[in-house]
Amino acid sequence: MSFLSQLSFKSKVGLGLLVSYTSFEVYMHFRTQMVINDRKREFSKLERAEKSIEDVDVKKFKSAVVAGMFVNPFEEYRNQTAFEFMLVRVMELLESLYGNRFELHKKLPHPHDGAVEVEDLLKLFKPDLEQMRANSTILQSCIASGNFDKMSQVPNQSWFKKLTGDSLPQLNNQMLFTWVGQSCSLVQIAGINFLTDPIFGDHLIGKSVGPKRLTKSPLSVEDVNYASNNKLDFVLVSHDHPDHLEMDVAKQLGNSTTWIVPLGLKSRLARKGIFKIIEMDWWDVVDLTPYIAPNGGLKDKYEVVCVPAMHWSGRYIFDSNMSLWCSFIIRRNGETLLYHAGDTGYSKELFEVIGRKYGPSHLALLPIGQYCPSWHQKPRHISPEESLEICRHVKAKYMKGVHWGTFKLSGEPILEPKTLLEELTEKAGTQSHYRVPDFGLTYLYNLKNGKETAVHV
Repeated sequence: MSFLSQLSFKSKVGLGLLVSYTSFEVYMHFRTQMVINDRKREFSKLERAEKSIEDVDVKKFKSAVVAGMFVNPFEEYRNQTAFEFMLVRVMELLESLYGNRFELHKKLPHPHDGAVEVEDLLKLFKPDLEQMRANSTILQSCIASGNFDKMSQVPNQSWFKKLTGDSLPQLNNQMLFTWVGQSCSLVQIAGINFLTDPIFGDHLIGKSVGPKRLTKSPLSVEDVNYASNNKLDFVLVSHDHPDHLEMDVAKQLGNSTTWIVPLGLKSRLARKGIFKIIEMDWWDVVDLTPYIAPNGGLKDKYEVVCVPAMHWSGRYIFDSNMSLWCSFIIRRNGETLLYHAGDTGYSKELFEVIGRKYGPSHLALLPIGQYCPSWHQKPRHISPEESLEICRHVKAKYMKGVHWGTFKLSGEPILEPKTLLEELTEKAGTQSHYRVPDFGLTYLYNLKNGKETAVHV
């Protein structure tokens, strides 16, 4: 009597599903490896033919689809199975419970500046909503009148000089950055408002379900609307993971803003009634100027570039990698002002390519947390040390280390990403340019002289 004949019907079904799934994973692995090898051969041919290095770079790191799913065309990446997916979700829940109940209230080994517990170093600051609103109002007035002379004016100069001792730069030379948590930030460039990877809620899955936020969000949707004078221009979504896209926020913002998303996310947002969407593939470039000033007159040209990242997508098992993941670059007149990485693992060659094509970057927002345990996280997230390597590749003038201290989702201690980055930058002498931001604190970048100022209100 054969082994199979001794099994029950349910056991046969289970075994069949297991064999089918395993066969699919093996197929995906080898098909992805074929994509990588084919591109390596094509890359070698183009190099020998002395083709433009820019053309070669783009061809090698195009997005790729296998069996209807997006894949990572990087040798450094390792796919996760459904079993690993489920195991890590359980680990994340346990990490969250431990982080909120115990680690958040741990005593610091060396208390300083009034900070005694871990929680004391995750304090919230009040964002500079008034300055952002004033800038937004001026830009909107210029767009409405078709006269952009006010862009060269200096709003609220006396207030800023009293606060910092410096003169406030002209509106056209201002970039304001406020970190909300995880990879969510409100960035304003010359009065143009960008929200990245929006998440404001206390929990990841629902209003009271899922991993809990370690501290309250320093901003709400209402605050964003106030700061932008009810004109949030763009929302950049790097991928659809719950800690990078909160669906309740998406519903609240709806079609009041323009969404910029990677391939596959347009249909997900459309199911929520959202249709003002720019959907992009890796290396796509979109001129944002007509979206900012539909009637023309804006003297500067703004572009968004969708660049590759090494990550994955999906909110559940069944929708894994059905949409693309990416990073975004905001450029003005050919100069990179903002590099929003979202989530990514480290690929030396990829970031060298991005740096050659779009460096230098004025401000890079790079994730520095969720890197433990390394057997699972390394292909998908970067460590503080790897973030500094990326700064070198993309030639970042300033870097803010984000994606830490918001949720406890991985094995490293809550404060470790911050501590490691500070140790590494102090050793390298770059601590004044590469550091972690404070929650809610608004940082002003003078795009003319390159100076950074933290604005305490």
